[in-house]
Amino acid sequence: MPVADSIWGIAAGVLPVLAFLGALAALDTFKLVRIGRIATALACGGAAALIALAINSLFFDNLEASFDTNYAQFGAPWVEELLKAAWVVYLVRSEKVGFMVDSAICGFATGAGFALIENLSYWEQWGGDGLTVWLLRGFGTAVMHGGTTAIVGVVAVELQRRGTVRAFVPGVLLAVAIHTGWDVALLSPLQASLVVVLGLPPLFILMFVRSEKSLQDWIGSKLAKDIDVMEMIETGHFLETPSGQYLKSLNAFQPQVLGDMLCILQLTSELSAESKGNMIRRMAGLPVEDDPELPGKLKELEYLERSIGLAGRSALGPLLSLSPRDRWELKRLSETKQEWEPVPPPQS
Repeated sequence: MPVADSIWGIAAGVLPVLAFLGALAALDTFKLVRIGRIATALACGGAAALIALAINSLFFDNLEASFDTNYAQFGAPWVEELLKAAWVVYLVRSEKVGFMVDSAICGFATGAGFALIENLSYWEQWGGDGLTVWLLRGFGTAVMHGGTTAIVGVVAVELQRRGTVRAFVPGVLLAVAIHTGWDVALLSPLQASLVVVLGLPPLFILMFVRSEKSLQDWIGSKLAKDIDVMEMIETGHFLETPSGQYLKSLNAFQPQVLGDMLCILQLTSELSAESKGNMIRRMAGLPVEDDPELPGKLKELEYLERSIGLAGRSALGPLLSLSPRDRWELKRLSETKQEWEPVPPPQS
């Protein structure tokens, strides 16, 4: 096969899904996902593809020829979607993603990494199938892999607020159903590719708009609450509030422990407000400067949490009300800020 045809074929198989991923990252107004996390997701998706190829090859080598098609259509989608979903499950469970935007980008990147390795593997076997075939794989199959894994992440991060592993089941089932329908070829390859190319962009845009509105509402309401708590503590009026009265009612704890609880409230409010301020700066295209006191604050928070113990943390729960998004925010703030690149200001 001519070298030029090989180059065009490989490009057709890998560039569309990367372009789609780049477009999703560009839609991330608050820049929730750093480049390093996208690269990690691509690598994890590629690793999942290698494992899936090994598992599928094992089945194909040991099944009778009459069962090959059945496995390819109904078995392989389960293997591939579960392997792709593994990284997304880790991100959601470890609270490294907190909204539909970042979960969709990380999920799509994982699926894109899977598709890149799968297409390169197929190219090695059937590279001479023609440019049209690889265009359909690039715009169709590859984007489908990214889309299904993004769905797993989006559904999971929304249901994760309920704090149950079952939050991942609906997204995985939907991803497997879409993948199975693709492999069964309910539509022709061209029709299926058109559905993906024309259907996914509006879906993601609507999802991102909803997510960013949710994020803006959350930032506004939570930032106002953080500022109120800090002001009341600094002015000495906090103990006069209902929250302060609740804290004073915890007379089973030593005064030193109650003091540490108050310090935790103040420190978490400061860290929360700082994180939201950084997100607002990124959205505005402003650089985020490193806080030299941040490592000390995080260490102090860890020390105070150990100091009050499990019982103290449980008693403090009604005042902190740390949702998965709040914990995501603190973990995100603790990441190395040098890994984030300043967002260039918009061109006038």
